Amino acid sequence: VMKIPQDKKKHFVAGFAITAIVSLFFGYIIGVIVAVIAAAGKELYDKVTGTGTPEVLDFVATIAGAAAAVIASVVLSSLYYCVFGT
Repeated sequence: VMKIPQDKKKHFVAGFAITAIVSLFFGYIIGVIVAVIAAAGKELYDKVTGTGTPEVLDFVATIAGAAAAVIASVVLSSLYYCVFGT
């Protein structure tokens, strides 16, 4: 089993959090778009400033977190409506 690096976990959590919070106010599509912009912006910032190492896998981890947020929300919403109705 491959160990996931700590920075990838942080990117995943950031993507999840950004998408979850923005989606509450503006919907899933905008939530994911904001997460994609944040992920790309962070990697671009790392490249331009030299303060970090830009990595494609960091971008991918952030987007994976965004996808997980949407999936979790859809599953939880479906369960809620199955149990409590509309």
